[in-house]
Amino acid sequence: MDPQQLKDVKRALGRRLAAWRKTRGLIQDDVARLVHSTRSTVAGVERGEQVVDRVFWVQCESLLQAGGELIAGYDEYRSFEIRHREEKTEAARHARWGAVLDHRTISEASSPSRDSSHDSPFVPTAGVASKDSVLVEDPRGAYVEVREAIMIAARETSEHAMDTGARAVSDLSIEQLRDDAIEIARGFGQLTPAVTINEALRVRGLAVEALERTRRPGQQHELYLITAQAAALLASAAADLGLWSPAMQYARAADTYGEIIGHAGARAYARGMQATIAYWTGRYEEAVRYASAAVDIAPPGVARVRAQCVLARAWAHRGAVNEVRAALTSADDARSQDGSDVLHDVIGGEFGFTASQQARCASTAWLQVNRPEEATAAATQALRLAAKQGGPPWSTVEGEARIDLATCHLSNRRLDAAQDTLTPLWSTPPEWRRTGLLGRLDRMRDMLTTDPWYQVPQARQLAERAGSFVAARPTPPALPSV
Repeated sequence: MDPQQLKDVKRALGRRLAAWRKTRGLIQDDVARLVHSTRSTVAGVERGEQVVDRVFWVQCESLLQAGGELIAGYDEYRSFEIRHREEKTEAARHARWGAVLDHRTISEASSPSRDSSHDSPFVPTAGVASKDSVLVEDPRGAYVEVREAIMIAARETSEHAMDTGARAVSDLSIEQLRDDAIEIARGFGQLTPAVTINEALRVRGLAVEALERTRRPGQQHELYLITAQAAALLASAAADLGLWSPAMQYARAADTYGEIIGHAGARAYARGMQATIAYWTGRYEEAVRYASAAVDIAPPGVARVRAQCVLARAWAHRGAVNEVRAALTSADDARSQDGSDVLHDVIGGEFGFTASQQARCASTAWLQVNRPEEATAAATQALRLAAKQGGPPWSTVEGEARIDLATCHLSNRRLDAAQDTLTPLWSTPPEWRRTGLLGRLDRMRDMLTTDPWYQVPQARQLAERAGSFVAARPTPPALPSV
């Protein structure tokens, strides 16, 4: 492929972005702000100087409503890029080995055929029986009786290697899938659940297809890990939309893929997700079992922090105060340990677990066991850490911590404080209203319909507003089975 052709595709993609931006009446600063990028990046993309990652294009597609044109253009560019890199690799390989092979072929073709009438007689090597011997040495030191057999074996070996290579998948294609899976994980909080599901389904489908084509163990291991990541992301996004049955199927699949390749991090995340689904659906004993399994499997570091926090939530639904305290203490201890798990400690994003998430998890667990004082401290800490760390708009962690804190205020009969705490939450667009927000609001609304609040007009208004917020949740997409 001509390198100029690749540049032309990149420039065409940039022109598409610019055209759609202008169609929607936006300037580059607007796009940069709304997709969490910079104006210089948007300008560079539109000039065809850079392409950036797929999350950027997914966000632009969602913002500009381009009918799939921007995503299709990005995928076209990446396919051209992979093809260009493969051709460069092949050209370099041929430049290195082609001349040697061509010289060897010419030399063999120009050599006179071995004729027994002109050659010296064969003499068996000393100490080797001539009747049964496979190798017989001529006076010039060449083993000649098996020359033809060696050549046939070499040809068959070469053909087998070529056949295996034909069935294998390009390393560059797997590299692209790996990068796409990482981008989805790291961009999880910046993408709506519906968009995440579409992207993860695409990566999972391509990875499964590649698994069916390759025989290389190294590639199979890499593809199983990518498939495990995609299944885990699908489980989380499906749970965010309240699609509990598909979420459990994807979580179970992620655990299975992790087990196939012996990946403790993938299995710990999947088991933790199964526990989360179980306690959200009222299966509290199962939740404790799944969470305990996650703790047992989890490698040191962030994976263990997450697993202990999930276990605390599971025990909270059983009303086990001492177990909740023990799990949260273990999570604090695990936070001080360095980890090297590729999912939790290297990729991060959805697989990471920040200090603000840990505090938010603690506030919810303490509320569940009716410990408003501990819950207030944890929710306040979660909000402080979330503000310090920064994050995407309509942050799930911040929103959930606000609801927890508002619930604590209601427990202390501070209705005005609860209303003030919730004020930033009401502007959250429907597509960003995940199950964690809505479930907590349902719990708070139940509190407002009981004594001492059910006869207070302001409390009823707050309950009605919470109910309207929950009712406007996004329509979940249909998901294929695993």
